[in-house]
Amino acid sequence: MNKIGRLFFIMILAFSLFNCPSTPKTVEKPPEQKKPVAEKPAEKPAEKPAEKPVEKPVVKAPEVKAVSDSEVASARSAIARAEEADAGYYDPETIKQARTDLTTALGIRTSDPAKARDLLKKAKQEADLAFDNSVKKAAAVLADRMVRMNERLKEIEADKFMPDLYKDAVGGIGEAKKLYADGALADARDKAYESLKKMADLYDLVDKRIRWIRILKRDTEQYMDDAEKADASAWAPDELKKTTQLYYMGVEAFQKYDLDSSEEYLGSAREAARDSVKFSRERKLTVEKKKADNLMLEVMKEIEAASKLTVVTDEGTVIKPKAWSGEKMLKKAEKKKEKKSQSGNGGQSMLIPHGSKIAVLGDVNQESFLDQAKALWKIGVEEKNKGNFKKAMEYFLEAKKYIAVYKEQAVKSVYTVRLIPERRDCLWRIAEYDFVYGNPYLWPKIWRRNRKLIQNPDLIYPGWKLVIPPK
Repeated sequence: MNKIGRLFFIMILAFSLFNCPSTPKTVEKPPEQKKPVAEKPAEKPAEKPAEKPVEKPVVKAPEVKAVSDSEVASARSAIARAEEADAGYYDPETIKQARTDLTTALGIRTSDPAKARDLLKKAKQEADLAFDNSVKKAAAVLADRMVRMNERLKEIEADKFMPDLYKDAVGGIGEAKKLYADGALADARDKAYESLKKMADLYDLVDKRIRWIRILKRDTEQYMDDAEKADASAWAPDELKKTTQLYYMGVEAFQKYDLDSSEEYLGSAREAARDSVKFSRERKLTVEKKKADNLMLEVMKEIEAASKLTVVTDEGTVIKPKAWSGEKMLKKAEKKKEKKSQSGNGGQSMLIPHGSKIAVLGDVNQESFLDQAKALWKIGVEEKNKGNFKKAMEYFLEAKKYIAVYKEQAVKSVYTVRLIPERRDCLWRIAEYDFVYGNPYLWPKIWRRNRKLIQNPDLIYPGWKLVIPPK
């Protein structure tokens, strides 16, 4: 061993001897080994926070994926589905929050895609919740609507008037309930709406048919009342009998829930009732027209005959005969009628001047009685031409009264009282003369006609001119 080797060996040995204790206790001393061998290295991590700022790279942000269009579409689709389920009505708060979250997510879609993605997921969840809530609430509402609609159908007895359509319409109620129970909420909702539409359509159909039949019934009854007023039993008995039969057949069919037959019978009854009124009036008018024509001619002839008489008033005024022709007046009235129909203007009556008055019998001077009869007759002709036959006959009959009074003033002759010593004139003897009346018992006629002259019927004087009225 050379010098260097020996020197190295001595140093090692000296080092060993210096570091080893003389007794083994120091080696086994456990407390000494509690030296924070394991804990002190833990202090090193406490120093690491100083190193982290160096390692804290924001470089990893680009690793977050951008929000895709499909994610946005998913949220929008969920919101749209909820809105279709009327979430705005049934669950407005939830759907409103879903829309708000969607709007916010779209605003930070590029700047903070992670948060935008979370908001989109939240918006979809809220929309789905709003959809489920809306469907459930709609189910309850629709179920109640179906029950109430069914009650309305039964109120108008649609189940009896149209049983097949009713059965088909209400059949959807049970199907909708089953779908709700199975959790098929969307299908249940569709089925409920379908059933409601069928029930509503059926209600409108039945209600419309019933109302129409009631209108037919009401019209028929009104025409039957009019027919009664028009004396249809006398003027149109066959038509009235047909009306009555059809009417009761229609009512009976309705009571048996036969809408088609009821509508057919009552429609025919209404037409038959209308014919009853029409024919009654036409036939009655025909008869009335004939009566009015006959009375018009009768009065016309009386006026013509009266116009040929000589009349002496109580005051002694003599009215000489003045021939009057009713035919001429009829022709004038006919021409006037034609002109009115061509021009369409009513105009004023040509018979009596506007503003004139027809005085009552007691107020009229005797010389005007015939003139009044003529005027009334002319008015009657005008009313007859208008189709007012009843009114026309009233005027004709009134004219007859004036003619009768005028005739009472007519003079058969004028007799001058004579002085016959052997047989003095008196009213009895004058009436007895053949050229007067040939009947002494008619002497009061002479007295009444000359009552202003003769104060005492037993005392008359020669030379008096006595009016002899017609017999």
